[in-house]
Amino acid sequence: MRNDDFIAGCAELAMLLEVSATPKPGNVDRTHDFQDVTYEHFLASAVGISPVFKKAASTRFQIGDLIFDAVNASTQWQKAGNCHFGATVLLIPLCVAAGKSSKLSQLKQKVVGVVKNTTSADAVQFYKSFHCVDVRVQERHFLDVKDPKSLQTILDQDLTLYKIMQLSSPNDTLAREWVEGFPRTFHGSQLMQQYFQSGLSVNDSIVQLFLKLLGEFPDTLIAKKWGMEVAREVSTTARGVMRDGDVQDFDRDLVQRKINPGTTADLVIASLFVTLLGGLRY
Repeated sequence: MRNDDFIAGCAELAMLLEVSATPKPGNVDRTHDFQDVTYEHFLASAVGISPVFKKAASTRFQIGDLIFDAVNASTQWQKAGNCHFGATVLLIPLCVAAGKSSKLSQLKQKVVGVVKNTTSADAVQFYKSFHCVDVRVQERHFLDVKDPKSLQTILDQDLTLYKIMQLSSPNDTLAREWVEGFPRTFHGSQLMQQYFQSGLSVNDSIVQLFLKLLGEFPDTLIAKKWGMEVAREVSTTARGVMRDGDVQDFDRDLVQRKINPGTTADLVIASLFVTLLGGLRY
């Protein structure tokens, strides 16, 4: 079994590296803040959640409880609210899976088993975590995270957290990660290794990874806030920037328009976690 401290350290460092990378178009990084959330808020959130990652790696706790605890821990260390909700949804099952095997090659298989074995109690705790922070949602099924009656519906129909993710997956990239076996996360990890091995610095590798994932997958948070047409436009621009564009101009444009690809940041964090777990050193 992997060392719990090491797994938690990889998760915390993944969060710290992601928010520190610059220029990361449209998102908070070490060179610019938002009006209501700053670079330091993200640092505090990462440190606050780390003990929960260690609990997850021990594999003795339920996924729903761990997500709820992680969201609470984040808010106890900073006042900005939602800094790492999406990243937590990805990292908690990955940490649990890492705690079950000493071989990185088995991580994908293990995490699929972890999410498929969730329960309706996990789903209830997951829904309760939405009340701890302000998370933008756009559910298009019969369950409403803001309606207390949904909790009873979950229990009455014995809807597991995995089933909830299946219901949400058509409109949510992070839910699709759960349902499809974390393909974007592991794809991102492979890309990160390639960028770093090509001679790029860790910072520039992360920026390249961010642009690549943003170009490949329209950002769910942008789609929820601004619509899918804008999300696709941003993805098209990201692909152009990777070919011959100016990432600084792209960053300034998104910041000015207040468009932040937050879901892409979550995917980068999860990808970094897998890469660090695999032994990336810099």
